[in-house]
Amino acid sequence: MVIGSMIKAQFESLGVFFPDRIVSTEELIDRMPVKPLFDLEFLTGVKDRRWRSDAQDSYTIAMAAALDCLKKSRYRPEQIDVLICASISHFKGGLNLWMKPDLSKFLKKSLGLRPDAMSFCMTNACAGMLTAVHILNNMIQTGAVRNGLIVSGECITPIADTAVREIKETVDLQFASLTVGDSGVALMMDRAEDETEGIEFADFVTLAEFADLCLAMPSNENPGLAMYARAVDIHQEAILRLPRILKFVMKKHQITGRDFDYVIPHQTSTRAIEAALALCEKHLQVLPEALISIDRYGNTASTSHFVVLHDHLENKRLKKNSKIFFLALASGMVIGFVAARIGKLEACYGYPS
Repeated sequence: MVIGSMIKAQFESLGVFFPDRIVSTEELIDRMPVKPLFDLEFLTGVKDRRWRSDAQDSYTIAMAAALDCLKKSRYRPEQIDVLICASISHFKGGLNLWMKPDLSKFLKKSLGLRPDAMSFCMTNACAGMLTAVHILNNMIQTGAVRNGLIVSGECITPIADTAVREIKETVDLQFASLTVGDSGVALMMDRAEDETEGIEFADFVTLAEFADLCLAMPSNENPGLAMYARAVDIHQEAILRLPRILKFVMKKHQITGRDFDYVIPHQTSTRAIEAALALCEKHLQVLPEALISIDRYGNTASTSHFVVLHDHLENKRLKKNSKIFFLALASGMVIGFVAARIGKLEACYGYPS
């Protein structure tokens, strides 16, 4: 809808996919030759996570989520103007790392988008889907497209497999890899139908001086991928800078915590989330209720915010016409914020009109 000269974008429908297999933190620890000195489940809050089957990869997980999203959408594939793939992982045909053509092209072909529809991949670590929301929001606002589909298929547990094999010390840079879980999310966006609905703002900051604190790359020891994260340093640096960035965003958009019903932080660990939210509370004055699902899904990378949102929508835990404050924290280091009212999504999940 046009408000003055501005078009607002909204979340039109949301689809998800979770592999059937559930792997507990206890199971992962039992597989390790060297056990950690600390209680990983207590420290991170991760009890279980979903784990891919041999037949599943980034592409198949993304496809399943996209099909689920389109079942709930009023749009058919041939009506979609753009497809954005925001996965960190790019596996296709098993654990074959696919580079070019990128996964968005195969998703576009398999879903049946029209020939002139745009498709591309972008990645911004665990802030990938929210960054794609920012990009697509701008594209819709400027009139470049009428709608678009954001997809992420996170086949991320191969780094956990590597960590289980390679951790040989009681303190190791790969411990954060044991918190991840696989999932797929797809989000359809279009023009908001009224001025109260949709995305109100999106802001991101990249603190590239901390880019080396979390590195995902081929393993130093074995075939396969590994993630080496200085988790304590990441959270210390983020927490030091979050107040100043949040204060700037609040002033820029003239908001307080009272403007939101819920906050969804990136699902890293319960302790990191609690520390970040404690800082946010000082500046937001009133902290909205925090939504968490890390205990059952782990850190699902770029899909994490929408896994949480789906979980609470599916179980009817949100008040009607909720306004959400999404808080992104990703390696790189990326700190970001998206504010959106999600009444349209609630209708897709059977909330009364």
